[in-house]
Amino acid sequence: MIWLALVAVICVAGGAWFVAKSMKTRAIVLVAGIVAVGGYLLIGHPDMPDEPLAGRLDELEKLVQTPEAIESLTPDQIMAIFQKRGLENPKDPIPHAGQAKLLEIMGRPQEAVMAYQAALRRDPDFLPAITGLADLLFKSSGDVDLATGQLYERAHELDARDPRITFMAGVGALKAGRKDDAERLWAEAEAATPPDDPKQGMYKALRQMFTAPPAAPGEPAAVPGAPPG
Repeated sequence: MIWLALVAVICVAGGAWFVAKSMKTRAIVLVAGIVAVGGYLLIGHPDMPDEPLAGRLDELEKLVQTPEAIESLTPDQIMAIFQKRGLENPKDPIPHAGQAKLLEIMGRPQEAVMAYQAALRRDPDFLPAITGLADLLFKSSGDVDLATGQLYERAHELDARDPRITFMAGVGALKAGRKDDAERLWAEAEAATPPDDPKQGMYKALRQMFTAPPAAPGEPAAVPGAPPG
């Protein structure tokens, strides 16, 4: 790299010599070129080999294999690994779901939604992406619309072992106008949850919130758990 810098100085000096009309101008250009090269030698690394992106990603992949080293990775480095794996395996939903979860943690929900959707385009039945997207939409809006409810119901169809998902599937059924299915799913979720589990209180509050009649114009909305009147 040093010889390239020297060639640049010679070219600049030569050009200045022939183009400039005075010795003063020639001297200024020559000094500027020498200063630029000197600055590069001081703050640059002329003897360091190039480090292409592929090489850096390979190094990150090696770090991922070591549990102790994973904690040292930055969010951007983890994102780069997910992107690399997504390019290497275009049909694999896992890298996109991983990006989505990381984007959630980084406080970028809209991008996280798109990443979850990208995962589901690759595998419509990829459960972590279905539940992740449903939960993100619910947290973002505070409500379960028809699309979110359908995600919860699909997640329950694929795996009915999580009482929380079962309960949220019941909310989806209620939103779709199927109250009997909602009651059945809620009973199923509550039966699968220990009586002293804090989720029982959450189920009760959510049932009150989603089954409460809409407030009349000018009246405040009902607060779950609040006494009537």
